[in-house]
Amino acid sequence: MFSFINLKKLGITKYSLDILTILLLSFISTYFAFSGHFFNISHDGVYHLGRFQNVADSFRNLNFPEVVNLTHVSINSYPGVAINSFYPWLTGIIFIIPNLLFSNPMWALFLSFFILNIFTIISINSLLSYLTSNRLAVFTGIVIYQFNNYHFIDLYSRVAIGESIAYAFLPIVFLGIIKINRSDKFGFLLLGLSMGLLVNTHILTFLYAVFIVILFIIYLFLFDRKYLLDKLIQIIKSSIVAIFLGMYTIYNLVHMITNNHIEEPPKSIIALSPSGVFMSTINNEIGEQGAQNWSMGLPVTLLVIFLGTYCLVTKSNYWKVYGSFSILFYFSLFTWIPYDLIKDSLLANVQFLGRLLIFVLISLSIGVSYLITFRKKNIKVSLIYGLNVVIIIFSLSALYNYHYNYFGPGTGGHSKINSENYYGMINNTSTFAEYLPKNIEKDNSNIKQNDNKKILKIVNSSPKEITYSAYSAKNVDYQIPFVTYRGLNYVISSNGQKVYMSGNAKFIKVRLHRGQNKIIIKVRHNNSVYLLVVSMISFIILVIYMVFIKFKLMHEQSLIHRLT
Repeated sequence: MFSFINLKKLGITKYSLDILTILLLSFISTYFAFSGHFFNISHDGVYHLGRFQNVADSFRNLNFPEVVNLTHVSINSYPGVAINSFYPWLTGIIFIIPNLLFSNPMWALFLSFFILNIFTIISINSLLSYLTSNRLAVFTGIVIYQFNNYHFIDLYSRVAIGESIAYAFLPIVFLGIIKINRSDKFGFLLLGLSMGLLVNTHILTFLYAVFIVILFIIYLFLFDRKYLLDKLIQIIKSSIVAIFLGMYTIYNLVHMITNNHIEEPPKSIIALSPSGVFMSTINNEIGEQGAQNWSMGLPVTLLVIFLGTYCLVTKSNYWKVYGSFSILFYFSLFTWIPYDLIKDSLLANVQFLGRLLIFVLISLSIGVSYLITFRKKNIKVSLIYGLNVVIIIFSLSALYNYHYNYFGPGTGGHSKINSENYYGMINNTSTFAEYLPKNIEKDNSNIKQNDNKKILKIVNSSPKEITYSAYSAKNVDYQIPFVTYRGLNYVISSNGQKVYMSGNAKFIKVRLHRGQNKIIIKVRHNNSVYLLVVSMISFIILVIYMVFIKFKLMHEQSLIHRLT
């Protein structure tokens, strides 16, 4: 990776230097987001930390997480909301385990982001290292993918943790497809692993990956029918692997949707604004508000334009495809295309076209890596290192300015979170009231959480049950601000008497007697707990098997090298 350093004189192997480089890049990617002993949190961030805290509390109590969330729920939502069913959490173990290890939540949060950045760099490094053996080319591709303003918008400004984890895993999808296309008999393992990770991370990104696989299959039928059957079998095998890994998430999602009418996220297509992107690029800003203004940063944007333009005067097929795709796809995300015509279509679930910049960045990383590899005699090494330094400086300076200055009006409620106010913010912040049953507001005559504080109080809560205390001046029927779903098992008691729900109930109605009342609501394990065990065991077996295969191949290559 650093060809100008005499590694042998220093007693350092190339692999140990790679590890140190990955750790260093991950650390500087994380440090500036926590400087000053605080983290600049968004509403998205509070929402995700709350759902992960719910899972962490379950493990802390030696229980499996439930499919609904009873604790750490947004104050504009309701206890019992099925966040754990609709938003996958399994790969969020990156954030959950550190929470269990550290008493200081900020140390846990820092370690979580540090680990996530390590995974992101390892992922893109795996893809690029398979495509080229030029270490400087690989390093440059890593810098482009890791240190661009869009990535930091997703990671630290939006704090869209699910999408950020998916950003880390998506390059492995491409690696798996490329390996299958090159008839690597173990390519299906990588594709299956990556698809399984995505379905357990972020459903929208998983659907992107499914679409990419479909395009690959179409390509095979139309342009590359050699070994077609073998490649299709590989894809089928990867689907089986992904299903086993994602069985828990898939079951919960399908079970909840088929048994309930759920409010869908709002549909919209917000394209990139030429003027807005230009200003955020020039000002080097990564503020999340105004999705039409999201930028990749000045150096990376110029690279897209340069690479795409240079493709017009070269005959190389190795990187011309990636350079052409980068610039064409990038400029297709802007408002000069009439996306309003499809704002009510299925494609409107994407919401922000800026999300698709991830494909521009993957393609650009590959294209630039190929360019350096095949034009290395015409490019000065010092120029390439200078480019990497400029990209890193621009992105880190954008992160630094955002971290200290992006608060107040127009920021979507960004605020400082630290070890003192961490749990208070998670439990008392208004974020998103998502994944509730449809028309719940019409059924809700008197049960807004804030309106009930004088009558109803939570005296005890855990991920498995919640206890309310309610005072009433007379005997009256009362709806508890706890949302329920068909197809799940609840045990409800009011003053020691079992309460039965109707099949269509969205809220729990109890009879309050004059004076003090005690209501206990419990959620019982559903069938999905067994699928959770299957998914976790499948992941462990797959990782062990892939490590075994890796070491076996390394041993065989070493043996061949010695014999020759």
